[in-house]
Amino acid sequence: MKLRQRSAHWAFTVGVLVSGASPCLAAGGSLTLQLDDESTGQSVISRVEFYRGAAPSGRSEKPMPVRQTVSAGIGVVVDRSVLLELPDGPYRFRIIRGPEYRVINGTFELEKTSLDEKTVALPRMVDMAAEGWLAGDCCVTPSAESVPLRMASEDLHVAAVLGKRPAKPIPHRDADDPIDHAPLWIRTDVSCDRGLAYYGLDEQAAQTLSSTENSLEHLVAVVGSETGTDVKIGIENPFAWELPVWLASGKVHGIFVMGDWLRLDKRVLSVRNGHAPSSFSLGEPTQVGRYAERIYRHALDAGIPLVPLAGGGDASARTPIGYNRLYVTSDGSGIADDVSSPTQPASDQAWWEGVWAGNSVATNGPLLRPLVGGKLPGHVFQGRSGEVLRLQPELNLAVRDPVDYLEVIHNNRVHYSARLDEFAKSGGEIPAIMAQESGWVILRVMTLHEDHYRAAVTAPWWIEFDGRRRVSQESVRFFQDWLSQYEQRLARLPPEELAGFVPFIRAARRFWENR
Repeated sequence: MKLRQRSAHWAFTVGVLVSGASPCLAAGGSLTLQLDDESTGQSVISRVEFYRGAAPSGRSEKPMPVRQTVSAGIGVVVDRSVLLELPDGPYRFRIIRGPEYRVINGTFELEKTSLDEKTVALPRMVDMAAEGWLAGDCCVTPSAESVPLRMASEDLHVAAVLGKRPAKPIPHRDADDPIDHAPLWIRTDVSCDRGLAYYGLDEQAAQTLSSTENSLEHLVAVVGSETGTDVKIGIENPFAWELPVWLASGKVHGIFVMGDWLRLDKRVLSVRNGHAPSSFSLGEPTQVGRYAERIYRHALDAGIPLVPLAGGGDASARTPIGYNRLYVTSDGSGIADDVSSPTQPASDQAWWEGVWAGNSVATNGPLLRPLVGGKLPGHVFQGRSGEVLRLQPELNLAVRDPVDYLEVIHNNRVHYSARLDEFAKSGGEIPAIMAQESGWVILRVMTLHEDHYRAAVTAPWWIEFDGRRRVSQESVRFFQDWLSQYEQRLARLPPEELAGFVPFIRAARRFWENR
């Protein structure tokens, strides 16, 4: 086990007060900011937030726009370097290049005579790609701002974009100057409709999404058709009222555990257009994220074979690309769960195969490389009645935020929980799981980030005794109660509109009763 926790910020101050130089602009001076990777010395692309003033003006403070740059949602993309021609005065900047680099805070001050160049070296905490894990955003909203450039700025390698949209030219970059960031895999055959994300739909099928009366009809129609044989479906809105019906259909493959309810531009404090428990605390900023994880765990405990997904979501607004991301691994031969030293997926197809096989970790902060019993997430442990399987959890962890705790969840119960100092004192040893029945295991790391749920959650390791999966009656009741409340809402519809839902509700009711 290896664990590295780094401070959330690394301060750097740039002083730009060059006397005797000719004024660059009548309104103020200029600074050329160059970004390099500290370990390689190579120029890099990164998201940067610039602010006017020597100190923050308040929580709602927004970054300054910068001319001749690509917007990153929050801040701008500095494409290796940027010329800042600004009015005189103090400024601050914040450099964020995904979760694998330290965050750098700096200041500078311009006068009318200021004319300077400064190189900032970005220190990398961990190289996940070198360890066999490639990061992707499973749901990116289309934008005229260059997707490849924004991916490079966040050290992101895979993106699933909701359709095609022409991109504006990148300032100061010629067509014969390609973005040096590999691999760079982008797919645009993705569509979102009423809480479901469809991967692999052709254009004709995608255009029919909104023509059906409800998402249930289209879900059955697409998957049951010839064009839908290779289509994968993810639950993009885990709070949707239709969720227990979708799960009962047996046609969904994954569920977003991190999506557009985890945003950097605002706090999301409630669930809209969906189911929330009566005890839901609207004032607690991590509650929505915790609830999404709880739903995921109940689905696993009900024996539903789902994999976790993570991404911006179809309502991600200004949240930078790849903030919520999925790390996927492979051993290069398609048997990723049979090695303890994985290698990065060799192709776009291999990465997505790893997604649907569950060889993954979802995160918006902590960088977790886990094993259980020497196997990667997605592995199925087989046993027979009377046997005891000894499964040893292991993990490597790197984080920027202070960590609240790390946990091992076995069959929806906490098998092990510790704060990092307690974990370190124990020598980094996690008690083994002594499995005597079917079930599953996930690992999670929760940070102390205050604005929303910031964590890492693994895909499950499955445990099957005598070829059977665990089905918890507690989790079945969780979805039965949800379905019952959904039925009560549908009962308010006019009879002619309600008729389209009746077959699906009856089928779902039978599914959960048989469960």
